Amino acid sequence: MAKILIIDDDDTMREIMAELLALDNYETVLAADGSLGLESYRQERPDLVITDLIMPNKDGVTVVQELKAEFPQARIMVLSGTQDLSKFSQAVRFDANRILTKPFETDQLLDAVAQLIDEDAHVSPAYQHSHYPTQ
Repeated sequence: MAKILIIDDDDTMREIMAELLALDNYETVLAADGSLGLESYRQERPDLVITDLIMPNKDGVTVVQELKAEFPQARIMVLSGTQDLSKFSQAVRFDANRILTKPFETDQLLDAVAQLIDEDAHVSPAYQHSHYPTQ
């Protein structure tokens, strides 16, 4: 089972992402800001980091920069609702592996996660594609 670290200062967003990822059998570790996220990465060594871009106590760009400096193999997805494209550019410059803008569809998140950790697209029978028509 792959382990994913979710770093986001929004409690609700962290919990929602953790619940969605659990449906696809991912283990999650949660951190409320960049500083706590870096500590969690060092302790847990997750397969993937999902970090918000704008947050206190180290923003997402700093998280990407510091993680990639210390752990070049770290897989990192940055997400944010910001309209400031320079922040996204900075994250990419420091080798973020994927950018996802908020709001996002559930499938967008789960497919991006699966791609980043080299797994098949999400296929959990517990997950219902409720926003797609069934045939």
